[in-house]
Amino acid sequence: MTDDLVSILLVDDRRENLLALEAILEPLGQTLIRAGSGPEALKQVLVLDPAVILLDVQMPGMNGFEVAEIIKSRERSRTIPIIFLSAISKEDAYVFKGYSMGAVDYVFKPFNPDVLRSKVAVFVDLYVKQRELGRQGELLRESQKRELELEHRTSLLEAEARSAAKLSQMNDELHRRQVALEQAMGARNRFYASMSHELRTPINAVIGYSTIMLDNIYGPLNVKQKEGLQRSLKAARHLLELVNDVLDLSKIEAGKIELTLQPVMFPSLIEDLFVTVRPLADEYGSTLSLDTEGERFNIVSDPRRVRQILLNLLSNAIKFGEGKPIRVLCKQCENKSAEIEVIDQGVGIAQDDIARIFEEFVQVSESKQPGTGLGLPISRRLAQLLDGTLTVCSKPGEGSTFRLTLPATIEDELAAAEVLSVATVA
Repeated sequence: MTDDLVSILLVDDRRENLLALEAILEPLGQTLIRAGSGPEALKQVLVLDPAVILLDVQMPGMNGFEVAEIIKSRERSRTIPIIFLSAISKEDAYVFKGYSMGAVDYVFKPFNPDVLRSKVAVFVDLYVKQRELGRQGELLRESQKRELELEHRTSLLEAEARSAAKLSQMNDELHRRQVALEQAMGARNRFYASMSHELRTPINAVIGYSTIMLDNIYGPLNVKQKEGLQRSLKAARHLLELVNDVLDLSKIEAGKIELTLQPVMFPSLIEDLFVTVRPLADEYGSTLSLDTEGERFNIVSDPRRVRQILLNLLSNAIKFGEGKPIRVLCKQCENKSAEIEVIDQGVGIAQDDIARIFEEFVQVSESKQPGTGLGLPISRRLAQLLDGTLTVCSKPGEGSTFRLTLPATIEDELAAAEVLSVATVA
């Protein structure tokens, strides 16, 4: 069969020599491959696995020694037997060089056809035997593999049989725990629902009445009364912020955050946020600036959650910015995603503390600014829910840069187009 034939590579730059070699070796009944130059021989070796190579020493361009050196340098072909053929290079130095390069023989032209054929036949027979040994070895390995698999399956079946009762007990225990977990989660969800109303309602009442009184709706206040109400109002707002943060974190952990996808316009959203945080910036003596690259653009995301993330970043930049200018960079990337950087020149963050700032209830700054320590953890989780990222780059004393990256849409392109279409019609 053709698959059982082996290849013999004949390399000579003279066509008549190749024809002569073919005539001598044809009785072996194997596949004879010609190569008229060194480079052609190297190409054949890349795709073939010849049993032996008959290689002429004297060839133009690349001689036989150079070809042999490359063949022997390659892991795939280094063990292929090479028989050098030469009509000119008969000196001992050439013969020695040929053998030193790994040749199995060095034959002078003109050669005895029967002798050459016998030498080649030896290597063909050796190749066939090695190939057969390889096949037998592969069959043996497959047999051993199947035997090991059978032993493994048998041991598994025996183990399963021995532990059937134990597995049944474990299943019962797992079912009991699952029921208990579902009951606990139901109770927790009901607690979250009631907590939102029970905590926010009285706090909002305190904030509302304090605001009314500060507006002198119930009559004028003296200085001490105003100071007391302002402290109460500030404390109530801080408490409301804490409650909102805790509830948001609880919803995220419970998987209760629902996203409302709409077009989010940039930099309009940031310009609106500047209006919101301007009083806080004035209080700390900070200035706000917005740098944009290119034209206005939009993405499909949840505007409320995007505002929440950026509002937290701006508030932190103001609180820890030491009254220095704060810059916001806004651009649309090549993949249509939005990238917003909030840059301050404040105290900065040590490298060891960067990972900790995204942990709950952690503040690494020594300035002890008011806050819950939940803003950044919530912001990062919200960014992840929006299929985005929130990262930070900072050095102590040089300020911090928080980068929010949001995709063009958190759904497929068709869904994004539908959302934009509905928004445009509306």
